[in-house]
Order: sequence, then structure tokens, then C-alpha cells
Amino acid sequence: MKKIIYILLLTIISSLISWFYVESNDGFGKGDILPFTFYSFILSLLSISIIGLYQKAFEKVHYFFGFILSIIFSVIQTFLFILILWFVFGPWIGAISFPFQICWLIGVNVANLFLLTKSQSKFNTRHLFIIFIVIGLSIVVYKITYRVKDNLAENQNYDIICLSYSPNEEGKSSIQDLIKYGLSENEARVILKQNLTGSFWTDTFFRISQSKLISTDHPNYDFDKLEKNGGNEIEFTFGNKLNSTINLNPNRIIIVMNHPLTEPFEFKEPLNTSMIIIQDSIGNRFKEIRFSEKKNLKKITIQETDFRGFPYSTSIELNLKEHGKFNIHGFQWLKK
Repeated sequence: MKKIIYILLLTIISSLISWFYVESNDGFGKGDILPFTFYSFILSLLSISIIGLYQKAFEKVHYFFGFILSIIFSVIQTFLFILILWFVFGPWIGAISFPFQICWLIGVNVANLFLLTKSQSKFNTRHLFIIFIVIGLSIVVYKITYRVKDNLAENQNYDIICLSYSPNEEGKSSIQDLIKYGLSENEARVILKQNLTGSFWTDTFFRISQSKLISTDHPNYDFDKLEKNGGNEIEFTFGNKLNSTINLNPNRIIIVMNHPLTEPFEFKEPLNTSMIIIQDSIGNRFKEIRFSEKKNLKKITIQETDFRGFPYSTSIELNLKEHGKFNIHGFQWLKK
């Protein structure tokens, strides 16, 4: 009976955490929950072979150290779960649209704490109940804080232009070269003043209106109804075609990058104005050029470059008011 409860706890708790995460992000990733539940069930069956070792370890130490051991065992076990999934699916595990590692860590922790209460240790259900209360209160405080910040944030209305820059000491771009990518004359002049010699290129942009992604290529696509049409998500992720017939929002976030990023970079959104973010020629730092000091409470994160596929890709994480987080495809690279 103990083994059955262990399997159920690990599977159900992991799946519930993934469900809560998906629901808090407006249903994004709902299709991944069922496969994830299946993986969790299979891996919980494999875990049965080692729970006997856990119990023997718990019985030999003070219940406080038993609690610490359960956390250590859970971290190791979660790492093994991820490793097994990697061997089965390879880089495709990155396609799971929620942080499954955290879901497993919580599920495995709960299951192992259950084992601790059933061992000869003095750690009992009262201790377990107190731990759950503390965790529950922490989650509630976090959710309330997030909601308050989300409500206080201003609606987001801007276009994002991801401008790839190829350094070349012999080449020198003109204002007209940048204007054709949707930049204003002033924005182009500011970029060129940074002594960037070389060429620039892009063919897409992203539009955020009233804190929702908008598809100018497919105006009938609704960001609030991603789950009803799989094509919607692809269009919003890869952006809109940039051409001379498109009137861009006067408020723009222009991101200039010239090489992959090995650690994320985060910055606050401008409020009802434009800004330019220019990557340093070496390293992971950026220069922020703001046309006004007014900032929104929301932040944008340029993610660490993903080297698991080819071309390598750098995503940009948006935190949209009342819509949660969404990753857009910002840049791609042929070289590391």
C-alpha cells in the first residue's frame, strides 16, 4: 500500500503543479500536461526500487537530518528523472512549455516526505502538515504579490524590432539603411552614434497592443485563444513580416545584438516611449538608451541562447499584463 501511495503522490502532485502553472499562464502549454503525467507515472514506478534505501537512511538519523536527507534525495532523484527523459527524447525535452523540473522536484519531495513519516523516524504527519502550511502560505503571498504588481503595471503598447548587427570595420551603415527597418530618423541616428561599423538586418517585428501580442500578418488571430488554433502560437512566436506598408507604433523597443548570449539580460520596459538596447561587442552586457526615464513595472528578459538546435536561437521573454509570460523568437545564430 505504501508503494502505491508513493506512486500516486509523486504523479498527482507533479501533474497538479504543472496544471497550476499552465492555468496561471492563461492555458499556455495545456497540451503538455497529459504526456508529462504519463512520464511522471513511469518514473515513479522506477523509483519504487530505491525507496527501501531511503527508509533505511531515514531510520538511522535524527528526524531533522532525515528531513534534510529527504530534500537531498529528492534533488538527486529529480536530476535522474531529467537525465532519463533526456536519453529518451534528447533536446526535445526543451519543447515542454512549463518548468517540469520544478514540478518533479515538488512532487518527489512530497512523496519522499511521506516515506519519512512512515519510517521509524520521529518525523510525523504533524511535522509534514506544518511544512505544507508554510509552503502554502508562501505560495499565497507570492501569488498575491504578483497579482498586485500585475494590476499596478500600465498597459503595454509598443513594437519590438530585433536588429541583427554584423560588425565590419570597413562597412558603414547610413541612416537610410536603418530607416528601411522601421526605425525613425532619430533612432537610426542614435544607433549610428554608438560607433557601430558594419551591417544591420531584420525582416520581422513584434506588436504588443493593450498587453496582447498582435499579428499584423493574420489580424484574425487572437492571443487570448492560443489553444484553439496551434498556428496562432507559431505566428505570435515568430512575429510579423516587416515591410514598407506597415505603420509601426511610435513607441518601439529596438534590440541590437551581434552574438549569442550565455546568460540572460533583464530590463524594465519603457512607458509610452521608445528605447534602444545595444549588446556589447564582447560578453553579455548591454547598453540601455532611453528617450525618457518613465518605466513600466513590467520587465523584458533576453534569454540565454539555446544551443541545442541549429541555427542557435535567442528568445525574448515578455511579461504581459493579465496574460503572463510568453517567449518570442528574437534572434538566430550560425556561430557560437
